[in-house]
Amino acid sequence: MKYKFNHNAIGISAQFIIMLSLLNLGITFLSFALGYIVYGWAIQNGLLKDPCSDTNFSISFIDYIWIFLVLFTGFLLSTFLAFKYAKRYTQPINALASVIKQIQQGNLSVRIEQPHAQIPHELMSLIQNFNVMANQLEVSVKNSTLWNAAIAHELRTPVTILQGRLQGIVDGIFEADQKLHRSLLNQVEGLSYLVEDLRTLTLIENQKFRLDIQETYLNTHIYKCIQMFENRFQQKGLQLSLNLTNDTVFCDPRRIEQVLIALFSNALRYSNAGKLCITTYKTQNNWILTLEDEGPGIDVQHIEHLFKPFYRLEESRSRSEGGTGLGLAVVYAIIEAHHGKIRYTKSENLGGSCFTILLKDTAI
Repeated sequence: MKYKFNHNAIGISAQFIIMLSLLNLGITFLSFALGYIVYGWAIQNGLLKDPCSDTNFSISFIDYIWIFLVLFTGFLLSTFLAFKYAKRYTQPINALASVIKQIQQGNLSVRIEQPHAQIPHELMSLIQNFNVMANQLEVSVKNSTLWNAAIAHELRTPVTILQGRLQGIVDGIFEADQKLHRSLLNQVEGLSYLVEDLRTLTLIENQKFRLDIQETYLNTHIYKCIQMFENRFQQKGLQLSLNLTNDTVFCDPRRIEQVLIALFSNALRYSNAGKLCITTYKTQNNWILTLEDEGPGIDVQHIEHLFKPFYRLEESRSRSEGGTGLGLAVVYAIIEAHHGKIRYTKSENLGGSCFTILLKDTAI
C-alpha cells in the first residue's frame, strides 16, 4: 500500500509557527468574546454600570495599541516556542531521512546517532527501532551474500563431477558400469542432503519450522539409524558400544533421526578407528544422549565455530568424505527448536569427541 504525499508541503517548523500563531489569535479573540459576554451579563443584571451610557465613551488610540501589542506579543511568543520545540522533532526526523537515503543508496552500515537534545519518547523509540532494523538488514544482506557464495561453492564440486562423468559416458571415455553408477548416485545423494539441510535451516530462520512433538521411545529410532550406518561403521573400524535406557521423551522422532544421522556422519568423517559409545539416560527433568569416540577430537580454536553453517574443520578431508558443512548447524538448529541443548566437550572416557544432547522431559 502506497501513501501519497504533497511534494509542496511546508516544513514542521513553519507548521508549528502557523499552528501556534492561529492558536494565539484564536485565544485572543475568544478572550474578547468571553469578556463581551461576561460584561454584557453583568450590565444586564445591574452588577456594572453600562459604559455606553456615557456619551464621551469611545475606543481610543491607546486601546488599539494595546490590542496590537497583545496580538504581536502572542505571535512572537508563538514563533519562539515553535522554533524551540520544532527543533526537537526536525533534527531526528531529518537525521532519519538522511540515513534512509544513504541506506537506499547501498550504505547499510550508517546509523542514526543518539540525539543529544531532549526529544519525545515516541521519536526516541522510532530511532532505536530503526537502528535495530538497520542492523538486522545489514546482517541479513551479509549473511545472504555469504550463503550464496557458500552454496555455490558447495554445488560446484558435485555438479562438476556429475557433468564430467556423464559427458565421459556420452563420449565413450567411461564405461557406464555399476561402480560408476554408484559414484554418480553418491553425488546425487550429497546434493539431496545439501538441499534438505538448507531447507531445514531456512524454515528455522524464518520461524516456519514445525515439530511433530510426541512422547517417544527413542531407542527404536537410535537402532534404526545405527542400522543405516552399520556397514560404514565396520569399514571405518568403529566398534559400537551401546548403553541405552528404555525411557520416553517428548520430541519429534523424525527430526531426532536427522540429528543422529548427522552426528553419525560426522563421526565417520572425523573419528579414528576404535570405540563409538552411545549412551542415554534420564535425570529428573531431562533426557540426555552422549556420543563419544576415540579421537582425535576437535582443537579448541574450532569449538566456538563448530555449529556454524558451512564451517569445516579440515577442508580437503571433509570434502573427500562428502560433507556439506551444514550437518552440525542443522543439528544445533533442530535441538534449539526442541528447546534443548547440545554441547561439545572432550571425552573423558575415550579421549576423543563427546557430543551431549539434552532434551527436556516435558511437552513443548
